[in-house]
Amino acid sequence: MLGAPPSGPCHCQKGTRSHILLPMKIVILGAGLLGSLIASELIAENKDVVIIEKNSNTARSIANELDCIVEEGDGENIDTLRVAGVAEADWFIACTGSDETNIVSCGFVAENFKNVKTIARARNPYFASFKNTGKKILGVDYIINPEAETAESIARIIFRGLSSEIIDVKEAGIQLRRILCKKETRFIHESLADIRARIGQDFMVPAVLRKEELIVPGGDFVFEEEDAAYILGEPSSLDKLFGPCKDTLRKFSSIVILGAGTLTTLLLKELGMRQISASSSSQRDKGNNKSALSLLGNPKIKVIYGDRETLKTLSATFPDIEAINHRMSDEYLIKEENIGSADIVLCLTSEQSINILSALLAQEAGARRSLALITNDLYSPLLYLLDINIVVNEKTVMSGAILDKVRKAKIRRLYSFPGNEYELIEIQITSSFEQLGVEIRNMNLPKGFLIAFVIHGGKTYIPTGSTKMFENDLVGLIIKKEHIGRLESVFGA
Repeated sequence: MLGAPPSGPCHCQKGTRSHILLPMKIVILGAGLLGSLIASELIAENKDVVIIEKNSNTARSIANELDCIVEEGDGENIDTLRVAGVAEADWFIACTGSDETNIVSCGFVAENFKNVKTIARARNPYFASFKNTGKKILGVDYIINPEAETAESIARIIFRGLSSEIIDVKEAGIQLRRILCKKETRFIHESLADIRARIGQDFMVPAVLRKEELIVPGGDFVFEEEDAAYILGEPSSLDKLFGPCKDTLRKFSSIVILGAGTLTTLLLKELGMRQISASSSSQRDKGNNKSALSLLGNPKIKVIYGDRETLKTLSATFPDIEAINHRMSDEYLIKEENIGSADIVLCLTSEQSINILSALLAQEAGARRSLALITNDLYSPLLYLLDINIVVNEKTVMSGAILDKVRKAKIRRLYSFPGNEYELIEIQITSSFEQLGVEIRNMNLPKGFLIAFVIHGGKTYIPTGSTKMFENDLVGLIIKKEHIGRLESVFGA
């Protein structure tokens, strides 16, 4: 519930460097899709980034593409690590395509450079069980499993109603909604200041997407047709302003999953932990199923895959699912399995082209919502044109998980706006913040920070000029990625 704001108590190849380096230094092993994405994000935040890549062509290409130092060499070689400056680094991130290389290199760094924190990407399902345990594994501080992170992300999407238009800020009890302005939209051609004066509800408009340009609006901003407005507020207030969002699904009768790999297994477990257990074989599960399944409408779960043995294994683990053996590339799959009648179709095969095509065909056949998993940006320019309901990019999910660990302050990314330039982030205020108890209007904050909400004493506030921040408050900010470094220096580690 929103309240009144708190007001009281190796061969080296170099790209050009155009910015002053901040103290944080990160060495990344592997310049593939994930490594280059993480590097580009950290460079945008003005971090000192060095990449180690053993393939000379890849090293040369990434050195020309990114504004960072690239060392050509092996991450398991002590000389390469020394030349790359690992001894002076804050973090070592190993994200090659080999679990063994990533874990061994991180262990090697942990043994030889005691003050460097390590992150390893590992696909082996065994390592997914160590998520959030806080334990070091083989000397590695954090092991990030792509399938586990992606399964958690997809589960969150399902629980918010499979809407691309709503982002729940769970701890704050508020939502970020994307409203497309049409002729009949009640605030069209009005300024933001006039809307606030007329309506009397707590809300904030942190961003508006207009013709592919993201705008942070001021009070004199006037909404036009085809604007996509991002509006932050309590769900009940947003419902009063714009009516209930019709894009959400809260009750399901059927969920169809295409693909039966590790991701599907982890997703079913994740849904089970969230009390939509696909298995009722154990007494523990039986205790949770009734309320959980009724909450979502008692959905039936159907898994389709083209390997009988894999399906047998999955069915043994989750006996309540319906497992169907059908070749994924079969052009008649959608029709023969009646996929168009499903509420949700999750396309989670290892082939992103099949996922995209299957999601489109499922929508065309009548499925209420479809989700496609992609593993790189090859089709990204086309995805907006194809109008798939939900697209999940595994590399983006992984990058976000790793950045949440690396960022110096207690920062958590909640949402990246289109264009990937602005983020909605959440930061915890610590005792090192020098402006505790100071009204926002009197704070000496750098330009480029927009305070979106403050959680204080269990209550959420849309801030005004008199709002104050105190230790342990959670604060939401809209910020350009290039200002993350300044944010860390202002709010402290």
